[in-house]
Amino acid sequence: MADPRPAHVHRVRVRPVDCDRQGIVHASRYPVFFEAAMVETLRSLLGSYRELEKHGIDFVVAETSIRYLSPARFDDLLRVNVRVRTLGTTTLTMGFDADVDGTPIATGWNRYVSIGTPELRNTPIPEDFRRLFEPRRPAKR
Repeated sequence: MADPRPAHVHRVRVRPVDCDRQGIVHASRYPVFFEAAMVETLRSLLGSYRELEKHGIDFVVAETSIRYLSPARFDDLLRVNVRVRTLGTTTLTMGFDADVDGTPIATGWNRYVSIGTPELRNTPIPEDFRRLFEPRRPAKR
């Protein structure tokens, strides 16, 4: 079950290079924004992406989906909320909800596969990392 609270909030200012001839963020930029949001989420949870590498694993994108809801434009501040959608033995699906000043812009998800390095084969996500990705439960009162 997906955690309703974001694991991380990533912000990116839209640059001219992100826009098409109509001055709207090009569809091809959202995967880049979402991947940056994932890396920053890992950094916020682990302290550094290198922590994964130290444990001999890496995440690669296996599947992606994006739905475009409203245009973003040059100089908009895009806020990307990142959530854990599913956590499997060797897979992690992260959800992304992008907005500008509360207006939904795009929503999507990436399914990542955990691979061992250097052999580049599917490998289970280590238990200490799994705990970081598990949905946070509200404190009992």
